[in-house]
Amino acid sequence: MDNYLSSYLDRRMKLMIDDWQLSTTADIRDLSQRYRKVKQDLDSLKTFERESHDRMDRMEERIRALQEQMK
Repeated sequence: MDNYLSSYLDRRMKLMIDDWQLSTTADIRDLSQRYRKVKQDLDSLKTFERESHDRMDRMEERIRALQEQMK
């Protein structure tokens, strides 16, 4: 009986995974890789945002200085 049940489950595993919407090891691995990529992208975006903010501050200072010179 155990062999029969094991054989049945082995044959039907893909269908069971799909029907029950279970995650496989490959799904979890893929999700982990995608998470690491998003985290790296987020770090890059934070750096870009910080650098852009600094540049905007410097440009605004130069604009104010030019406006003062034109008075």
